[in-house]
Amino acid sequence: MRYTTPTRCLLLCFVLLFVATPIWATHNRAGEIMVEMVTDEDGNCGTTVKATIITYTKASSTMADRDSLTICWAVNGPCETIPRVNGFGNPPQGEIIEGDIKFNMYMGTHQYDGPGTYVISFRDPNRNAGVLNVNAPNSVQIPFYVENVFTIVNPGISGCNNSPVLQVPPIDIACLGERFTHNPGAFDVDGDSLVYEFTVPRQGNGDPVPNFRQPPPPELTIDRLTGDLVWDSPNEVGEWNFAINIISFRNRQAIDTMVRDMQILVNNCSNAPPVIETPIDEICVVAGETVDFFIRVTAPQEEFDQQVRLFAYGAPFNLPNNPAQIVPLSEEYQEDPLITRFVWETSCDQISDQPYVVVLRALDNGISDTIGLATLKSIRIKVVGPPPEDVQAEAEGPTIEVTWALPYACENAADEFFRGFSVWRKINPSQLPPDSCRTGLAGTGYTKISGTDTLKTIRDGRYFFLDENVERGQTYCYRILAHFAKRAANNNFFFNPVESLPSQEACMQLGRDVPLLVKVDVEATDPATGQIDVCWTKPDPVDLDTLQNPGPYTYELLRGPGHSMDISQFVSIYTTTAPNFGLANDTCFTDVNINTLDGPFTYVVRFSAGGDPPDIGDSAEAGSLYLNIAPTDRTNVLIWDEMVPWNNYEYTIFRENASGGFDSITTVTDPIYRDTGLENGVEYCYLIRSEGTYNVEGVPSPLFNRSQRACGIPFDDVPPCAPVLTVSNLCTEGVSCDELSELSNTLEWENAETLCPEFEDTDSYNVYYAPQAGQELALIATVNDPDSVSFIHQPPGTIAGCYAVTAVDTVGNESLQSNIVCVDNCPIYELPNTFTPNSDTFNDLFVPRRACFIAAVEFQVYNRWGGLVFETEDPQLNWDGTNAQGEQLADGTYFYRCQVFEQRVEGIVPAPEVLKGYIQILSNQP
Repeated sequence: MRYTTPTRCLLLCFVLLFVATPIWATHNRAGEIMVEMVTDEDGNCGTTVKATIITYTKASSTMADRDSLTICWAVNGPCETIPRVNGFGNPPQGEIIEGDIKFNMYMGTHQYDGPGTYVISFRDPNRNAGVLNVNAPNSVQIPFYVENVFTIVNPGISGCNNSPVLQVPPIDIACLGERFTHNPGAFDVDGDSLVYEFTVPRQGNGDPVPNFRQPPPPELTIDRLTGDLVWDSPNEVGEWNFAINIISFRNRQAIDTMVRDMQILVNNCSNAPPVIETPIDEICVVAGETVDFFIRVTAPQEEFDQQVRLFAYGAPFNLPNNPAQIVPLSEEYQEDPLITRFVWETSCDQISDQPYVVVLRALDNGISDTIGLATLKSIRIKVVGPPPEDVQAEAEGPTIEVTWALPYACENAADEFFRGFSVWRKINPSQLPPDSCRTGLAGTGYTKISGTDTLKTIRDGRYFFLDENVERGQTYCYRILAHFAKRAANNNFFFNPVESLPSQEACMQLGRDVPLLVKVDVEATDPATGQIDVCWTKPDPVDLDTLQNPGPYTYELLRGPGHSMDISQFVSIYTTTAPNFGLANDTCFTDVNINTLDGPFTYVVRFSAGGDPPDIGDSAEAGSLYLNIAPTDRTNVLIWDEMVPWNNYEYTIFRENASGGFDSITTVTDPIYRDTGLENGVEYCYLIRSEGTYNVEGVPSPLFNRSQRACGIPFDDVPPCAPVLTVSNLCTEGVSCDELSELSNTLEWENAETLCPEFEDTDSYNVYYAPQAGQELALIATVNDPDSVSFIHQPPGTIAGCYAVTAVDTVGNESLQSNIVCVDNCPIYELPNTFTPNSDTFNDLFVPRRACFIAAVEFQVYNRWGGLVFETEDPQLNWDGTNAQGEQLADGTYFYRCQVFEQRVEGIVPAPEVLKGYIQILSNQP
């Protein structure tokens, strides 16, 4: 089978005779891939992306310098060569920077078929030599690989997407025993939030470098939100490489993962890093206000002869409108102390749900005139939307009119960033403390009642909302939020929504001219003879016009099934009449012979008078508390439903004892409780008692109401925790495949009971395997000893594949799969440069010196005139020195070209480098 068809051109073959074999010299130090979507003149994007490979290489390795690199636009291709674009010369030669480092940029574009997530990657044959924690001491043999898992979103729904820009170079110097800090200085032009995490550097897709060593936390840490990397402190001199995943989130969904492979050079130096002083580390500012603070940079007190300089990075410096500034701006070395200012006049279009991170990087010249140690300090600045102003609430008949000031401070934000308002309500005033950083109202006791984030109704020169879902006697309190979001191109879809600071509270109490239900208490639980006590209070005489509504006065109690507000489903169960208002007292009624076991009931009191019209109104509906139980492993989960017009603020949990009484076991504030530590197979019974209030003067408080009695029997339906898996093989251990007779992968995992001691019933482990990445994992083995946490697998002819492990408990519950670990082959293909086809049984055939994990080759041999004399696809070659007609070739030098196809975890793929070289035929005679 042929995988490609090489173009045979005699002229090309002639030229190839004089091309030297590539030299794999020490080379790559650090790098990443930046991806952006290509837009038209109107800023609209399609499915074309521009990728920039950024590498930092060893400048003195001139033989390994690359004027182009191969980029792969997806896991299985296509791949193409893209040119270097920076530096002087033709072609551009890159840029030499301090410390034997060359900075290189390679750019290319590609059009995809449509939206989707793609792995964009590049792989170069080797890293620089001497990296301590990568396959030490032979890091030069390890390929350098980085990728960007990039999502082309639907631009009509989610806008354009661009990966972050990393402004701080990925190579830094540390001193032995001194605290080291670093930050990539990332900013995302789309406003996506970023999360940072360590990962293992790779030599290929899904293929970690062998023998990687990373100092454990707390010695080495990275802040997930700021990207601050701290090494406290380096204890071994040399070059270290680390990799960081920078994950972009949009609408709370991860869409991209950019990998930065960086290098830290630890020197045995006596220099201490400079010091950065600022009055703030974190601040919230209302859009439109100015952030202005001093920055002071000094060398340590004992290093009085050193100079310092300051660099500043981060999104505020790259904004299109009102960017931040360092005043005065200079990146040259200056005398100690260096004092400057950070100034940023914020605007409404800069409102964000995520803080802007400003990275200050101070550098001294304590190692040489141009090189020293660096200190980084991150400052988080959150720009919040201003609160709507002058909120007022007024009664308008049986409704409440809520208004607030027009115009709103940010309603004219650029690019239609401002969307509108939402109205939030709670019963009774809140004690919400003022907080200049807390935006939104989720979790504060308020409920959004406007049903939209785009409310912009105007009446009488003010923004306006009418609340019609109100009840007499209640005190309602309101707050307003403003909403912002980025708009997708040519569409009404929005992404990355942001809420403003909440407004001040405005409250209004409606008149109480109808009864208030105050008790719906389950007295007895039974499917036929259940009982519920129902009580209510009389209307407030201040609010009821008895002259307009003279007696007699009638209370009619109605009952509905479940928690229902459909009054047509209610039936009358009790009526009482008083000749005058003085005798229309608070009333109770016991509803008997009902099924309180299988569901709740809801009640309404209808109040009428002898005047015209006779019906004054109905009370608000109030339902009985209904308890549901969800049994699980050694636990009963109690969840209860309620529908009451008052505010229940506390719940007491009662559990039935052996004598049939009920003991209080705890008190909670949320309508859910997990009763743990129970015995499986044993029945436990409960009831809930709520405690609440109307918080209205003249109405009884607190109000106590009980649920029905409910029972549950715990049983084991909870699987063990998923194990944590690692896989090793000869490739990860740096052993050559031709040194072993059997190829295998060793799987080891952390015991599920160690990860989750509360589940101690693990009985076995299932092992799953797929030969290639992306294929569905299949069960290949079961380890029946719960104390055995390893397994050796021998795939046929390969060690590439993906694995996962699950834990199974004694009743058959299977855990989620562990982390999926993919391991790759480490292909080797080495060719000699001479052979002697003279039939003496020694060195008669041209065969590989070493060949492991090779699926096929495209091997061609050319004579000095560029003529093809031999070709084969057999990886073993077995060339006997004859041409296609079986004729022995003359002694001499021949040129070969060999495209190798490797067995990899992603399938059969071409090797990144085409082998080229010379073959010497020494003798054709025996």
